[in-house]
Amino acid sequence: MRPEQIALMPTVSTPSVHPSGRWAVVSVTHPSLEADDQVGQLWRVPLPAGRQRPARITRGFCDTAPQVSPDGRLIAFLRRLPGHRPQLALVEAHGGEPWIITSFKQGVHEFSWSPDSSRIVLTARVPDPGRYGTVKGIDAGHEDPRRLTGVMLRHNGLVPGWYTDRPSQVFLLEVPDPDAEPAVRPVGRAAGRPGVSADDCRPGTAVVRALTEDHADWSSPVFLDDDSVLACRQAATAQGPGSRELLCDPVRIDIATLATHSLRRRHDTRSVESLTVSDGRVFALVTDRGPSTCDVAINTGVAVLDPAAPADLTPLTGPDTGLTDSMAPAPGGVLVADEFRGRGRLHLVGPSPESDKSPLPEGDKSTLSESDEILLDEDVVVTGAAAIPRSHDVVVSLTTPDSPGEVAIITGGRTTVLTDFAADLHRATDVTRPEELTAATAEGLVHGWVLTPPGQGPHPVILMIHGGPHSQYTGSFFDEFQVMAGAGYAVVACNPRGSSGYGQDHARALVGRFGQVDADDVMAFLDAALDTHPDLDRTRIGIMGGSYGGYLTAWIIGHDGRWGEHHWRGAIVERGYLDPPSFVGASDIGWYYPQRYNGESRAAQESQSAMRVAEQVTTPTLVIHSEQDLRTPFSQGLEYHARLAMAGVETELLAFPGENHELTRSGTPWHRRQRFEAILEFWEDRLS
Repeated sequence: MRPEQIALMPTVSTPSVHPSGRWAVVSVTHPSLEADDQVGQLWRVPLPAGRQRPARITRGFCDTAPQVSPDGRLIAFLRRLPGHRPQLALVEAHGGEPWIITSFKQGVHEFSWSPDSSRIVLTARVPDPGRYGTVKGIDAGHEDPRRLTGVMLRHNGLVPGWYTDRPSQVFLLEVPDPDAEPAVRPVGRAAGRPGVSADDCRPGTAVVRALTEDHADWSSPVFLDDDSVLACRQAATAQGPGSRELLCDPVRIDIATLATHSLRRRHDTRSVESLTVSDGRVFALVTDRGPSTCDVAINTGVAVLDPAAPADLTPLTGPDTGLTDSMAPAPGGVLVADEFRGRGRLHLVGPSPESDKSPLPEGDKSTLSESDEILLDEDVVVTGAAAIPRSHDVVVSLTTPDSPGEVAIITGGRTTVLTDFAADLHRATDVTRPEELTAATAEGLVHGWVLTPPGQGPHPVILMIHGGPHSQYTGSFFDEFQVMAGAGYAVVACNPRGSSGYGQDHARALVGRFGQVDADDVMAFLDAALDTHPDLDRTRIGIMGGSYGGYLTAWIIGHDGRWGEHHWRGAIVERGYLDPPSFVGASDIGWYYPQRYNGESRAAQESQSAMRVAEQVTTPTLVIHSEQDLRTPFSQGLEYHARLAMAGVETELLAFPGENHELTRSGTPWHRRQRFEAILEFWEDRLS
């Protein structure tokens, strides 16, 4: 795979199935070098597999997040026009011209249908008066100063980062009649009538009513019934660790009166991340944040929430099951994906068949033993799922070792891929399949993969380290691996202690031990890969990583003699978490991340700081950082590069304007391409 071929990589959304069960709809997007943006449309996928082929059903610039209405008449989705925020749009399920029905200045974030298909509940950020263009003639640089309290002030990815002055609020939308005559913008005499402003008349927009008007951040709204909505609320005034306001509360909103009622017990340390309704029950994804309310490396689980009994959250999964944020209703419970040893399996989780529809007693797991059924356990990563009505079948979106995104159906335990969205990618390039490897260390095992490029060795080697650290590499398609293998480099990658997918103890083994157990695991895995693959060149090895992986890369090259006689030809430190003490106040997660991962004392944090060993580095190093990165601030890369240069190390800083911490995943296509080209140029100079 070559850098420019990122434009051929599809990203597939969570499927939404029509009530007939005959088809599902997904969005398929991809980076466009022509538009220098992410583009894509909605596709109809026939169910089950048959003679009909998937078909494109919209032709917008970027159409995403489709949801079929419960009555099957409409599809709601998010449509983003060039240079604008995404707005809610509708299109008739049998086909027709879509129309945009909202006009929020900050766009629409998420939404869900009412059971009778007459209304939609959604969230959108609402700017405070005088902020973000709400006053004509006053740009961001001339707004009033901000008066701020607390520690949760910014989010990476928001520009310019502040969010307390544009909280995410819940709105109720009355769905327009698709048979009604389209609205027009009044002009001339009609626009000049008293009380009518042409600027306020937006053709086609729906009647929208705010259900919340506060400075909390609201998310995951769902209808409980015709009279109330349930949503997650996080206060925006959190003062630091130990503050209950750091947790997301489940809150019931009365639609008629707008009265709110929290469903959390007073001392509960579980944070409710998202909600869904299935079979008359409310299911929640929850994370127990511990006494500090901000513990790290904690897995997310499924619980049943009883709206009639405040905070009666009954867990259905154990602490070693690490679930993703994908949850969908299904007969008997909910469909959820997990992280498990480099896979993303699909579970059906719910109370056991023996229990009735009332939640189980707190702590009673005797009837939960049969509540977790694994529906899909293959070398794939499930990214979304939906149940097919009146059947036991499930449709999923997934990544496979060969494709970044496809749709498949699970029938009777068998998985059948229904699409070939990566066909253009396959025609243009070959995909290198990863080879699984488990290496022994002094304290256990470490699991990972080796990708060997085609052709005769010995091949130069790149050791790659993932971010997080509470995340995982997988055996599915990953553009970072494929571009390196396509250029002739063998890739060695593993999930050391601290990674997700291997149980809670494995994830928390890194707490207070950065640069120790993780580095030992990574280097033991590299040694095992070299020992078991004679076609890898021991004399030409490079090392690279991003975020936490940037930290561990910088730490390892700062301790060259510790792990044997490896001589690095080069290193790439990207968006690195390089100096824990200086994260406080600078990073959007700096108010808890260094304290929880590295220790409360400054001495403990400095003892695990890669910045403090920068002067010991002798390896030629490329430092990559984005100027708008609020997760690992740009100052981290600037200081690290300066320290290397002042120590006489051969180094270069590659700085990306306008990008944030997500450059490699959702940055502009040209920047993503240029990043790959710069990396390949660096390795060509160092490993050839």
